[in-house]
Amino acid sequence: MSTKNFVFHRDQRRKVDGGWESLGVVDNLGGLTYTALLVLKKRYLRKSRNGQTIETPRMMLQRVAKAVAKAEWTDRLQKLWQEKFFDVMKTLEFWPGTRVLANAGKERQQLGNCFVFPIEDSIEDIFRVLYESSVTKKYGGGCGFNFSSLRPKGDLVGDEPSLAAGPVKIIELFDATTRIFRQQGRYESGNMVVLDADHPDILDFIAAKEEDGRLMSTNISVGATDKFMKAVKNDLIWELRNPRTGEISSKVRARLIFELIVKQASQTGDPGMLFLDTINKFNPLCQGLGPIRATNPCGEQPLYPYECCNLGYLNLPQFIRQKKGGSSFFDFSRLKEVVKVAVRMLDNTIDVAWFPVEKIKKMVLSNRRIGLGVVGWADVLARMQTAYDSPEALRLAEKVMKAISKAAWQASYELGAEKGPFPNVKFSKWKGKKRKPRNVALTTLPPSSSHGMIFNTSFGIEPFFSLVYKRNAFGGTTQLYKINSLFKERLEELGIYNEEMIDKVAQNHGSLQGLKGIPPKLRNIFKTAHDINFRDHIKMQSAFQKWVDNSVTKTINLPADSTVEDVGSAYMLAWELGCKGITVYRDKSRSSQVIEFGSG
Repeated sequence: MSTKNFVFHRDQRRKVDGGWESLGVVDNLGGLTYTALLVLKKRYLRKSRNGQTIETPRMMLQRVAKAVAKAEWTDRLQKLWQEKFFDVMKTLEFWPGTRVLANAGKERQQLGNCFVFPIEDSIEDIFRVLYESSVTKKYGGGCGFNFSSLRPKGDLVGDEPSLAAGPVKIIELFDATTRIFRQQGRYESGNMVVLDADHPDILDFIAAKEEDGRLMSTNISVGATDKFMKAVKNDLIWELRNPRTGEISSKVRARLIFELIVKQASQTGDPGMLFLDTINKFNPLCQGLGPIRATNPCGEQPLYPYECCNLGYLNLPQFIRQKKGGSSFFDFSRLKEVVKVAVRMLDNTIDVAWFPVEKIKKMVLSNRRIGLGVVGWADVLARMQTAYDSPEALRLAEKVMKAISKAAWQASYELGAEKGPFPNVKFSKWKGKKRKPRNVALTTLPPSSSHGMIFNTSFGIEPFFSLVYKRNAFGGTTQLYKINSLFKERLEELGIYNEEMIDKVAQNHGSLQGLKGIPPKLRNIFKTAHDINFRDHIKMQSAFQKWVDNSVTKTINLPADSTVEDVGSAYMLAWELGCKGITVYRDKSRSSQVIEFGSG
C-alpha cells in the first residue's frame, strides 16, 4: 500500500470509527472496535430474511449463554450458569468458537469447529465420506482426512491394471466440492489432507500445490514418524509400501523426500508436517483406541475418525493488570476463575449440539474433547515490555499455559465427579483411577483470526505480523487496514507519535527495524513476525506445546529471502523440540496472502 493510500484510509477511518451507524450495529458491550463490529455483522449477528441485522453483540452473547446453559440439569442451574457464561463473555475475557457464535440457538445448532473423517480404499467409501463431510461443512466447521489407505495411482482396480486414480486426484475432488458449498458463518470451509511418508504417491502429494491456485481450500501435511525423521537425519534408505498389498513398492533415500518437502514448502507454504509419534505419545487413548492419524484443517486438533472438537478463546490481554508504579503483571487468580467457567461452557456445547452425522455424535459424546485456546499473546508481551524472542518470554509462556492447563484439568475432574467422566475413559490412561475427568483433552491453540479481530488483539500465540498492515478479509471482498493500537499508544506516551512516523513504518513493511528515531527498547519489544528468527518462532511453539493437550497452530514466518535450507532446519528443529506439527510461510511465496505489509 502506498503512503498516499494509507493516509487516505486513515482519513476515512476518522469518519467511521466510533460512527457505528454506518454499519447499522452499535457496540452495546463496550470496547469493541469498528473492525470487530464489521466482523460480527458479516458473520455472526442474526439477520432477517431480507438481510437486515436484527441482533446486537449483547443479544448475540445472551443467545449463546442461554443456548449453552440448557445442558444443565435444573432450571436453577441453567439460570446460574447462563449468567456466569454471559459475564465472562461480556467482559471479553472468554468467547466460545465461531460455530457457537453463529449457530447457538438455532433449531439445528451445529457447534463443532473441527472434524476428522476416515477414508477407506473403495469408491463406495470415498463418496460416502465426501457426502458426510460436505453435509457437515454445510453447517460449519473444517474437515481433516488421512488418505494413506488409498491405493497408489496406476494400481490395480479389480483385475484391471493402471485404473487407480491415486490419492491426489481424490484430494482434487474433495477440494472442488468444498469450494462449491459455503458454510453458515458466510465463508468457505477447508480441509486438511494427510499422506503418510511411506505411501508410494508421496512425491506427487508433496508437489500437489506447486501450481499457484491449486487446492486452494485444502492444506496438506506429510505424516512423519520418528523412524522417518531419523532416516532423514542419518540419510538412510526409506521404503514405500502399497497400502493395498502391504508390499514394498520402491525404495528411496529419506532425505530426498524431505528435501522435496522443504523445497515445496519454501515455494508455496505446503506441505506442512505432522509428527505422528509425538502426537500419540501424549494421546491418553492411544493404548485403547489406537493411534491418531489426522488433524483438522489448521492442525491444532489431532482427532480420531468422526471425532469433533469445540473451540474457545481466552483473551489474554484482559488479564493484565497495572501496578501503582506503572509496571504490568498477569492476574493468574482471575485467569483460573475464567478457565473454570470456560471449561464448563465448552463441555456444555457437546450436550446441546446437533450433528448432521450420527457417527460424529456418538464419537463426540464418547470422548468429550474440547479445545480451550488463547488470543493476544504478543499484546501481553508488549504490555509487559518483554521481547517475543527473549528467554523471559519463553518462561512466561510456559507459566501462563501451565496455569491454564492445571485450572482446566481441575475443572474437568470436578465436572467428572458431578456429571460423570467421558465414556471412553475405560480405554484411557485413567482406567482404574479414582479421579476421572469429564473430557479426554482440554487445551489447544487454534489460529483465532476472527476472535483476534473481534478482541482487537494479535492472533493466537503469533508475534505481531506488522505494525501497519492491511488484511484481506471475507474471502478477499474486504480490506481492513490497521495500525497496531499498542504501538500507537506507546508512541503517544513517548511523545513521538505523528503521521510522518506511521508513514515511515508503513513504507518499511510494517517494521521498526532500521528506522531512525525509534528507541532501541521499543524496537526490541515491537519486533514483527519477519524480524524474529524462525528458531525463536519454533521455541515459542514448543514452550506452549509442553502444556497443551491437543496441538498448536502456529505459522513459522520467514522473510522472502529465506533459503530452502532454512525451511529444512525449521522442520527438523520442530521435531527435535517436541512440536506435534509445523507449518511455515515464506513471505511472498504465494501470489495472494491474507495479511499484507503496510507498504506495497
